Amino acid sequence: MPTRSAPLLPLRLCLLAALAAGCSPAQSSSEFLARMNQFAGTFSGAEVAIQTTDHTQGVPDDEVEKGAMRVKRSGGKSQILIELKGANARTAVLLEQTAEIYYPKLNEIEIYDIRSYKNSVQALSSLGFGMSGKEIAANYIIQTLRHETLASQAVTYVELIPHSPDVLKLVKSIELWISDTTQCPVRQILHQPGGDFRSTEFSALQLNPKFAPNAFDLPKNAKRVRIN
Repeated sequence: MPTRSAPLLPLRLCLLAALAAGCSPAQSSSEFLARMNQFAGTFSGAEVAIQTTDHTQGVPDDEVEKGAMRVKRSGGKSQILIELKGANARTAVLLEQTAEIYYPKLNEIEIYDIRSYKNSVQALSSLGFGMSGKEIAANYIIQTLRHETLASQAVTYVELIPHSPDVLKLVKSIELWISDTTQCPVRQILHQPGGDFRSTEFSALQLNPKFAPNAFDLPKNAKRVRIN
């Protein structure tokens, strides 16, 4: 049965919103940010397969999960749905003020008020699909930036350090590999204080799909439990 841990809530939510070789000369930060600004203006949504790997210091085996993610952006607002399969199957929906996590084995939805963590969640969710250069510059220091080849495709590797002290308590740095073709991430690694990290691989990208009206809905007949 899934456990609930309120002290870990900011980290859990940020991990949700929030996964080379062949380097060539670095590009400038201004060029990279301008590219992201241009792409953000054309982005309305994405659907992508994901594989997450959670590494915990002192634990010999990593936890690997597979699933899918949907992202929709409109009018400056975002909707994010992450579905993970397997023994601990669950589906999370991240909205402007709440996060809801559905556990199909229990037919139960946990509801979290995320307004207290909104700045942290927004700072990390801006790294997802449709992120703008303006969002990146406002929330992060660009520590490293270079061209690479990953899985036979040209990518831009960027290492980011959060500006916010609150975000730094949860994530000390982020590595992103962004496709030079789609301008979307193909890999993301969130490094947590203490050495733990979460790596996410993205594949089978569908860019700007037409979502059904209920694409971000959770089951109506599930029991709803407010956690905070």
